[in-house]
Amino acid sequence: MRKILFAGAVASVFALAGCTSSGNTSIKNETSTTVDQKIQDGITTKDQVRTMYGDPLSINFTDSGHEVWKYLFSKSRANGTNFIPYYSAFSSGTHGQAKTLLIIYDDHGRVWHHSFTASDMSAHSGVSN
Repeated sequence: MRKILFAGAVASVFALAGCTSSGNTSIKNETSTTVDQKIQDGITTKDQVRTMYGDPLSINFTDSGHEVWKYLFSKSRANGTNFIPYYSAFSSGTHGQAKTLLIIYDDHGRVWHHSFTASDMSAHSGVSN
């Protein structure tokens, strides 16, 4: 019984240790549909966006002077092969998802255009296949 409990504890530690996230957690659970329900081009203001999502990761300007706010969130997990003895010394990696929300404002501080993307991502290091 102790061996089973020990194995379960070790598996839990590996599962928790293999997960990382970064960025603005306010977009963590967003989808294109939920963002489109909350942000309406020509209507939603900067103050409303800031109330919903907080401060952006970055603020830039287009060539024409429109303000652009960028929100990012990513979550990744270690591949299961990372925990195989010896194998992980030659090959390791992660997989997950990255979300990006871009908002462009007009001269009156209203959303001119917005876009939301959710992309699968992976990273690998070690010996190539």
